Amino acid sequence: MRWTKTLWFYLAFLALPSFALADTNAQLEKQRQTFQFALKALETNQISLYRQFHERLDGYPLQGYLQYLYLRHRLEQVSSQEVKSFLEQEKDTFYAERLRAFWLDRLAKQQRWQDYLAFYQAPQSAERECYQLQALLATGQRDKAFELTPAMWLVPHSQHQACDPVFSRWQQAGLLTEALRHQRLMLALRDNQFSIASYLARSGPQAARELAWVERWQTIHNNPVSLLNQLPASAPADNSVTLARDEALSREIIVHGLTRLARRSPEQAFEQWQKLRDHYQFSEQDQIEVRRAIGTWAALNRDERALIYFGNIPGGEWQARAAIWQQDWRAAIKAIKQMNIDEQASTRWQYWLGRSQAGLGQDEAARETYAAIVGQRDYYSFLASDELAKPYAMNHHPISVPAEVLKDFRQQPAVQRLHEFYLQDMMLEARREAYYQSQHRSDAELQLLATITHEWGWHNQTIALLGKAQYWDALDLRFPVVFDKAMQQAGHNTGLDPSWLLAIARQESAFNPTARSHAGALGLMQLMPDTGRLISKLINRPLKQLEELYHPERNIELGSAYLRRMLDENQRNPVLATAAYNAGPHRVNRWLPSEKLDATIWAENIPFNETRHYVQTVMSYAAIFDSQRNQAIKPLSERMPAIKPKKP
Repeated sequence: MRWTKTLWFYLAFLALPSFALADTNAQLEKQRQTFQFALKALETNQISLYRQFHERLDGYPLQGYLQYLYLRHRLEQVSSQEVKSFLEQEKDTFYAERLRAFWLDRLAKQQRWQDYLAFYQAPQSAERECYQLQALLATGQRDKAFELTPAMWLVPHSQHQACDPVFSRWQQAGLLTEALRHQRLMLALRDNQFSIASYLARSGPQAARELAWVERWQTIHNNPVSLLNQLPASAPADNSVTLARDEALSREIIVHGLTRLARRSPEQAFEQWQKLRDHYQFSEQDQIEVRRAIGTWAALNRDERALIYFGNIPGGEWQARAAIWQQDWRAAIKAIKQMNIDEQASTRWQYWLGRSQAGLGQDEAARETYAAIVGQRDYYSFLASDELAKPYAMNHHPISVPAEVLKDFRQQPAVQRLHEFYLQDMMLEARREAYYQSQHRSDAELQLLATITHEWGWHNQTIALLGKAQYWDALDLRFPVVFDKAMQQAGHNTGLDPSWLLAIARQESAFNPTARSHAGALGLMQLMPDTGRLISKLINRPLKQLEELYHPERNIELGSAYLRRMLDENQRNPVLATAAYNAGPHRVNRWLPSEKLDATIWAENIPFNETRHYVQTVMSYAAIFDSQRNQAIKPLSERMPAIKPKKP
């Protein structure tokens, strides 16, 4: 009741003449308030009041979004013409596409197939694609429906049930051939979708035989040694299903079993491979797949036999990493040169080629290799610069836009709409709008939009937009020195380098104070709630509520204290502390070497892709933030001291 009175009071207030409304900013601010009241009227189902507020929002960028909300929750009451008019009026907005999707769902439920086709626009979900096929059949467009059906059929998983009537008609028409059924069966097996594979096997002309093959595949998937231990064996004289007979499907199942076993025990997998390889006509690709899997899992576990397991095959990046871990520089060079041209040319493998050449005393060749990648702004280029005692190249090229161009761009309805979502603190809608624009604008336009979102202080979105535009050199936008006072204070309190703290925050959340990960980590430096509570107590400033972690200053205070703890618990080594911040200290302890090791070798062999990338990125970002803060750049060679061996 109180809110209703407030709405009517505000509406009466709006009716009063106001000379101040001549001012554009004042008018816009009034519209923002009116928008909030209209939103509340919608939420409380006061439609008459909503309409009065809505009429007063002509020209306001979010007026269309209000109408979307009105229609979205009243689809059972609106006509096709109302929806069509809205979609035409609000085209090129994320919410028009959402309304289209919701409307299609309703039309399908009501089996209004002619309308469904009239409103259907690709791309849509698999369910809506299936309903499109139903609509085509229902409206007499059988040939077109059946032309599109195989693409929906040939998936490894269970297709949405909306496709079942279509598949049934398609099959009745004799168009589901044995080849298509078998093709999908193999797709399901190779994706380990055994339920759908069994279903498909039962529907074939040789159901018992195919079910037996599915059973073999599933058994070897779940317990590889249960079947591998029975091989090699003499094949029965009849044509029964057996892995003992050397045929294509047997070999594929055995290869699958060996690669599965490699995850659990590379040693056992290699023994099984040695036992079986001469009894089957494995293709060259089969041999590469098996030995690469065994070698890779051994390398991930820092097994000294990894290079033996790889053998002479082109084993890829983990073959190179295994050689680097063992500092077998000849093997490292060989592994790198067996990579494809694009992989070899990356700064990662060119740096390690140079390190390997230097390890073999080929100093001149190493210098030439390093020199070829110096001048880029990345982790490996920085390491190469250290080897040559050269300064880091930051390559800062800011986005230069004429003021008039930027002014005109700001006036675009989509940009104004995005700004209003942002100002109204409707961040879900703002993110959806920004994503929609990122998918429909040119790279040049995304650079303009990123420039504007940076001015708003929406730094994580700026970073995302420039990433989509693949413009990496605007360091003022991609690496802004934000929350500087809090970072400086945290550095003072913990003795940590503010550039390191900025690098952690940049990598964790892209400077999004309200970030929340799927795992539940919160805020700028992505603290788990339990970690935040623990650290807050340890520094005698207990959290009163978890929402404090969304406050940048508080999050930086606790995040820096946690990083300090990781540093103290991990040899006071920034590399180990950074890895522990990401993966947890218990994992880092397991990854420690048995003897002192160069930190770059250790980091290259971190078994988690995410953590390896995280550590290397944070180290390079710290150097970039040194530059952004206009201070002497601390080389990575100083940031990455040697890793001490684990304690016995």
